[in-house]
Amino acid sequence: MGVETDAFAAMLRELKDRSGRSYGALATRLHVSTSTLHRYCNGAAVPTEYAPVERFARACGADRRELVELHRRWILADAARRREPGAVAAPVPAPEPVPEPVPVPEPVPAPEAAPAVEAAPVPEAAAGENGGTVTEPHRPRWSRARVLAGATAVVVLAAAVPFLMRGNGRPVAATAAVAASASADAPAPTSTPAAAPVTASAPASASTQTPAPTPTPTLAAPPPPFHVNVLSNNWGTPCGQWFLSPRAPGKVAQPPRSQAATEAWAASQGGVPAGHLRLQLTAQGTSAKAVALQAVYVHVVSSQPAPKGNVYTPASGCGGGLDPAFFTVDLDASAPRTVAVAGEKDNGKVGPSDFPFHVSDTDLQVLRIDAGTRSQDVSWYLEVEWNSDGRQGTLRVPDDGQVFRTVAKTGAPGYFYDGKGWAPTPVDS
Repeated sequence: MGVETDAFAAMLRELKDRSGRSYGALATRLHVSTSTLHRYCNGAAVPTEYAPVERFARACGADRRELVELHRRWILADAARRREPGAVAAPVPAPEPVPEPVPVPEPVPAPEAAPAVEAAPVPEAAAGENGGTVTEPHRPRWSRARVLAGATAVVVLAAAVPFLMRGNGRPVAATAAVAASASADAPAPTSTPAAAPVTASAPASASTQTPAPTPTPTLAAPPPPFHVNVLSNNWGTPCGQWFLSPRAPGKVAQPPRSQAATEAWAASQGGVPAGHLRLQLTAQGTSAKAVALQAVYVHVVSSQPAPKGNVYTPASGCGGGLDPAFFTVDLDASAPRTVAVAGEKDNGKVGPSDFPFHVSDTDLQVLRIDAGTRSQDVSWYLEVEWNSDGRQGTLRVPDDGQVFRTVAKTGAPGYFYDGKGWAPTPVDS
């Protein structure tokens, strides 16, 4: 158990002890087992998601400052958990083995067919200069069977040699020489009309064919040197948070008390974030090397007119006190982009702060983004451009391939929950 996990577990115990609630009572309230809460509070386990941590803290009465600090400690403890021994790295495909050289066998001459025996012609007598007779010298004849057998041996050897491979996978260059030496052993006939179509040039096309090269395995690119945690619950406050749903007020369930459960409640009621979707991105490096975050780009997947329905807010009596974002996005623009604006930090106003930002495993950067639309139904996602230690790239947010969705609420009837039911209320802009 590392220092980061100890600090995280210590704050959980402090919140639990201050609340006066037992492990059993908290477990029942949060719908988890008592043993799971014990493991979180004694540092034996770190939740893989922040949502159950936030529900635990709110059930214990944590204020906003404590929620921010607990979130920071959870990120550090989660990063420490990922670095623990036993994590299995993605396997790197091994290169294919190089085939060993195949020895080139000595050419074996084909068995010669038994020649047909023909009767030798009787030499004719010719008159000599002195009146004697001269016998004409004997001229050997080759039978057709013997000629064909010799030509067949040449073709067989010439056709077989191109398939003998070296260790590098290419044909043996001595094909023509081997075929020539094999053909040299056969006597040349004076006239072979039947063997004329069979020539030594027949296997030439085969000897020039080069096998297709073995494809080199492509290694997967290493992961980005940082990760981004996303909270989409309106920066921890229900004020100014609206959901559009096709259901009538009498068909919409009571909203939850926990802000962390609001998103799941809205989805169960067919609700979609309306007017604005406010995200909190927390970027953290995976090592001590600094990572420069250069920009955040907005990519619109689809945009169409907003559907009709009613809009509901889980808040009541918030007034207009929602803190401004550090970046705004106009999803109705032809090319939406992030724009740095004034914000609030540590209960004080701060001026616009723009890219680049730097993160590492101990330095975090929180980015608050307010993406709004006045007339459309927009599906979109973000990409964070980064560079570090000679590498550069982009990281998609969310990184699971999903998209964010925001719909307009202009002109839709609005309702808030007054403790007994849904009551009409003006819809802010």
